Amino acid sequence: MSIDKSSPSFVYAEEISFFRASPRLARTHTTFTLPNVISTYILEIEIPQNAINSLQKIVINQQTNMETIDFFPDQTKAFIINNNQQKINVKAINNLSDNKNELIIELEPSIPSGNTLKLEVKARNPLYGGIYQFGVTAYPQGNNPRSLYLGIARFHFDQPGGRF
Repeated sequence: MSIDKSSPSFVYAEEISFFRASPRLARTHTTFTLPNVISTYILEIEIPQNAINSLQKIVINQQTNMETIDFFPDQTKAFIINNNQQKINVKAINNLSDNKNELIIELEPSIPSGNTLKLEVKARNPLYGGIYQFGVTAYPQGNNPRSLYLGIARFHFDQPGGRF
């Protein structure tokens, strides 16, 4: 059997990029838990040295809840955590289609393995408190990247009228 390598659907195995060791969602917290205030959601992602590929993109996807969180993508910041917290340029867009609320964050340049990334995402806290969860997915740099689901970022927000 012969394979037509000129076919656009044919992909060489070496063209697929993936993490050889999984990045880890190490820490998540928010600056405020009060309802209906603008807050910063902070996510720290550790990229192990043996991951080989650099981290190029992060997708934060809100799980279904009573309220859709309003992200402010133009105020998203990223840093490599080291002695001086090196700032990284980001391009962030909010995708609200197909009953999804996801924030797509492109890192420019990508974050090499062996580093820790700190993301600061501005958002308006929900009016109705409770537990809100966000799936976090990482994409490596390279051709035909294979995503890797890192887990849930979980935030607790206060109810209107007091803390419960």
